Amino acid sequence: MSRLLHSLSTVTFVCLLCAQSLAAQDGPVSFDFDGGVALQSSTDLSDVEGSFSVNRWFASMGVNYAFDKRNQIGLSVGGGSASYDFDDLTDLGDGVPWEDVDNTRISLNGRFRMGETGTLFVVTTARYYGEDNADTSDGRTYGVFVAGAWRLKENLTIGPGISVFSKLEDGTRVFPVLVIDWQINERWFLSTRRGVSSSQGPGATLGYKASEEWTFGLSGRKENIEFRLDDDGPAPGGIGKNKSLPVVASVAWEPNNSVQLALFAGFEFAGQLKLKDAQDELVSETDYDPAPVYGAAFELRF
Repeated sequence: MSRLLHSLSTVTFVCLLCAQSLAAQDGPVSFDFDGGVALQSSTDLSDVEGSFSVNRWFASMGVNYAFDKRNQIGLSVGGGSASYDFDDLTDLGDGVPWEDVDNTRISLNGRFRMGETGTLFVVTTARYYGEDNADTSDGRTYGVFVAGAWRLKENLTIGPGISVFSKLEDGTRVFPVLVIDWQINERWFLSTRRGVSSSQGPGATLGYKASEEWTFGLSGRKENIEFRLDDDGPAPGGIGKNKSLPVVASVAWEPNNSVQLALFAGFEFAGQLKLKDAQDELVSETDYDPAPVYGAAFELRF
């Protein structure tokens, strides 16, 4: 926990220094920093004896270049860590199937005009997920997200998308995505591009803007994370998986267009852990009970 908080505080301090030095600049180049912590309380495993908890931190930084209001390219680099704490009685992988899982990623993204009302979104990403001492080359995955959205009304933009990612084992993961940005009325909105969470995967946020500075939201998404294991555990060089459906309520404070601070809390539903060996053969799996999750996040834009 102390490592988690120290890492986040260091990133936040560096971001604030950068924001202070660059805030006065104006032009086609913009920067953004975001990060946070997410703490999952201990929860019981459903199909085997034992329980576990997870502490996560995450941070990323990006630079964007806008050719004009509707055409933009950008580069984003980020990462973090998830520290799993299994109790001694866990029957999944003889007690401790894995411990600290690191992740890094780099993304190239673009937003391009399509006609008078359409926008094309393209994001290509390279990621690494693995335990501290896992083989880096065996923990890499690559993918692309492509979507097209059209402004049907002044307050409604919607369109289809698709995400295609390689898996640590053979094959690819493909899932459709609906892009929507709907300003229902002056206060309420529904969007797949807004929200506060450390999770990854397709999701949506129903939000209420109480004032210029305060926004409340309810977010849900599908999370499916797989990572390479080191050579010291019960499945040397194998694969760990954690799937869930996080649903969180959030409150965000945005004093200006450059800063957003938020708190969130909720539950991870439909949780499942899997342990596979280096030949992609299943060693053990179990569902887990709904897990309380809470945390904080920040975003800086300039």
